[in-house]
Amino acid sequence: MPDYNESTLNREDLKRILDNSFDEIFVVDRNSIVTYVNEACVKHYGVNPSEVIGKTVDHLISEGYYSPALAPVVFLEKKIVTLEQKTRSGINLVVTATPVFNCDGEIDFIVMNSRDITQIEQLKHDLDKTKKLVNHYKDKVDELVQQVSYFKGYSFSNQKMKSCLALVQRVALVNSTVLILGESGIGKNVLALDIHKMSPRKEGPFICINGATIPEHLLESELFGYCRGAFTGADKYGKVGLVELAHGGTLFLDEIGEIPLGVQAKLLELIQEHRFLPVGGKEHKTIDIRIIAATNRDLPQLIQEGKFREDLYYRLSVVEIDPPPLRERNEDIIPLLHYFLEKYDSQYKYSHQFDSRCLDVLKNYSWPGNIREMDHLAERLVVTIPEGKILPEHLPSKIFKIQTPPSNNNLVDNELSKWKNLLKVSDEEAIIIRLYNELRSSYKVANTLNISQSKVTRIIRTYRQNSTQKIEI
Repeated sequence: MPDYNESTLNREDLKRILDNSFDEIFVVDRNSIVTYVNEACVKHYGVNPSEVIGKTVDHLISEGYYSPALAPVVFLEKKIVTLEQKTRSGINLVVTATPVFNCDGEIDFIVMNSRDITQIEQLKHDLDKTKKLVNHYKDKVDELVQQVSYFKGYSFSNQKMKSCLALVQRVALVNSTVLILGESGIGKNVLALDIHKMSPRKEGPFICINGATIPEHLLESELFGYCRGAFTGADKYGKVGLVELAHGGTLFLDEIGEIPLGVQAKLLELIQEHRFLPVGGKEHKTIDIRIIAATNRDLPQLIQEGKFREDLYYRLSVVEIDPPPLRERNEDIIPLLHYFLEKYDSQYKYSHQFDSRCLDVLKNYSWPGNIREMDHLAERLVVTIPEGKILPEHLPSKIFKIQTPPSNNNLVDNELSKWKNLLKVSDEEAIIIRLYNELRSSYKVANTLNISQSKVTRIIRTYRQNSTQKIEI
């Protein structure tokens, strides 16, 4: 084996070694003239070493190559100095300058070692932003955990609701995409969180985004993030999207029917390929997430109107969960009222009871806001009514208003009565289909017949799949 020593390495060998250093080696003499800089000069300043060697430190500073100047500080203090510099290429360097002394104790030259920390700073910036986002969405999840109480500690009597919760428990164990249907206030977000908390992903994040609350022009970047310089006004370091934050956990897309078509296309790729492209990005990112979507919109009708992608609908609806509205499970109304009253009495240290007349009124109320409305009403009564019995006069005036479907151009009031009577004595599905052909809206049919919109949608969808079927009533 060759015996290497100082004389073995010639000047060319030493230059090759220094030029292949990841860090910049920058040398100035006692007159502040640059005597050497390695090839790192190109990436840090955008020029070749030959354009820097021979120049003074003052000249480089005046031309904006970097700032602040470090050599004058070392000449003054005669000791090792470390500080940060920014180059004209926008690169951040951490520079350590070491003085080399001659036999008289004077500085002969200064050797500066510079390392690019731009990427490290960007990673730190991304980490800080991600931590803030995670904390923000952790708070949101904590809020949802509080709401989950009305699905836990209470046993529903309604058979449809029991079946719904049994399906929730079953699909929680697998990774299938789930679509939760139903009216506002029915607890779709709570069901989604229940699925996550009972799933193998329960230790992972639960990220929720509401398609109706984020402006269309921001939705794509919020979901998928963006790269540095993706658009005017973008954060110079880029941004991590909610999809990436959900890695290893569950992404809950609430109000999926409000998401614009352009973003729907990217969601389809996300579901099919488990990958996505950040705004302004050139490379796809692979992701491991489960998607749960929810809507109170009539998606088949939106498909007909060209506002929702049919292929996305079928990808989302691998498993559909359709909890019935509160007015369709009358047997649960009184027990739930007692449950919520006890919940808020315990929370606020009060003691209340419902008067029997009050319960009669509430049992016959249509509850258009579903469980959310009942929850809020119970809290309102507890905090505004002195301890004791809650009487009918304590209830909001809207509860005493007769709930009647609105009139429209196609049906006058006597027609509404006809449909209601038919519903009691004739074939329910035939009447729903006939009325839908008249009104062209599942919401209007549901309001007219006082049944759930999701039920109408389900019957219409089944009928469309068999277009040769004839309905006679």
